[in-house]
Amino acid sequence: MQEKNDKKIFVVNVMITILLIILISLIYYKVGITNSKVIFNLKGEEDVYIEYGTKYKDIGYVAMLNDNDISDKIKITSNVNTNYIGDYEVKYHLNISFLNYNKELVRKVHVIDTTKPVISVDCDDEIYINKYANFEIPKYTSIDNVDGDITNSVLVDSNVNVNEIGDYKINLKSTDSSNNETIQTIIVHVEPKYKNSYITISISNQKLEYYERDTLILSSDIVTGANNATPIGTYKVLNKSRNVNLRGANYVSFVNYWIAFKGNSYGLHDASWRNTFGGNIYTYNGSHGCVNMPYYKVQELYNLVEIGTPVYIKY
Repeated sequence: MQEKNDKKIFVVNVMITILLIILISLIYYKVGITNSKVIFNLKGEEDVYIEYGTKYKDIGYVAMLNDNDISDKIKITSNVNTNYIGDYEVKYHLNISFLNYNKELVRKVHVIDTTKPVISVDCDDEIYINKYANFEIPKYTSIDNVDGDITNSVLVDSNVNVNEIGDYKINLKSTDSSNNETIQTIIVHVEPKYKNSYITISISNQKLEYYERDTLILSSDIVTGANNATPIGTYKVLNKSRNVNLRGANYVSFVNYWIAFKGNSYGLHDASWRNTFGGNIYTYNGSHGCVNMPYYKVQELYNLVEIGTPVYIKY
């Protein structure tokens, strides 16, 4: 009988001990939970801005539990698409059920376009034109990184006046859908034609050449004066006339086109009495000192040159 009572007492004591262990464990567990420290924050700014078309790289977050990294417990969702301008979100969710901890962080990602359109113009930044010349706005294109070809939306502002010598501007303004603006300015110099053109005459080669801005525009065979009667030196176009009678001591010659370069005695003109030009004709059948040219060549030159155009004559 005594033995049975001892066994019962022993069992009771074991049960009490187990209950005490469980109770103490629960107390320590509760205390542990209460004292648990969770750190869950975004790195950097909540709002970030990224250029259209570039790769988005998230700078992340900090997730710690009692100084231990718990990044593997974070669930991340994102709808960021840098191929489209707009506002997006990256969400980070942390749930620790035994701590009754449930938190979501949100980073706002703004995909923006700050790149200006690129205007390409089919000319230099400065161009030179002759007074009274036919002038058109140079061809241009405008390409944007987002909108593509926006040439048709380019605004053109020009004050060019070909009837007045001066410096002018053409402003090309292109604005994309993000209000990025590019302005391309072309400076236009309107000048007297003679300032940038000249005539060269080579007696030895019996050749006349007319240049504009150092570009050969017209070339012609000629006949110059017999016995070196054509003066050598630097002259300029003094006047131009149509249907003129040239008079000398013993001759009168009618010419359709007359371009004087020295007084009233020396000039460039057609010579209907000649069938050929160039070569060595001037050595045995030269002019009285003027420069004879084929009809259609002097006609073309007459329409090209301005009064004041330099004339360079060399042997």
